[in-house]
Amino acid sequence: MPVERETIIERSPSETVVVGGGNPFGIIGAIVAAVIAVLLILWLANGGISSNGDNVNVDLPNVTVTQ
Repeated sequence: MPVERETIIERSPSETVVVGGGNPFGIIGAIVAAVIAVLLILWLANGGISSNGDNVNVDLPNVTVTQ
């Protein structure tokens, strides 16, 4: 008569790690930073500081300095 063997493998219980939601201020800050970055890129693509050789007229007031 054959002898039956039973093997029992005990596994440790699996651990579940729950990560809480992100900081809402960090998410809002990232969105604001992305919008500012896009606006700066568009501004630089459209010429940025350069005036493409156009004249800029500035009207300055007459100033008299006396001692």
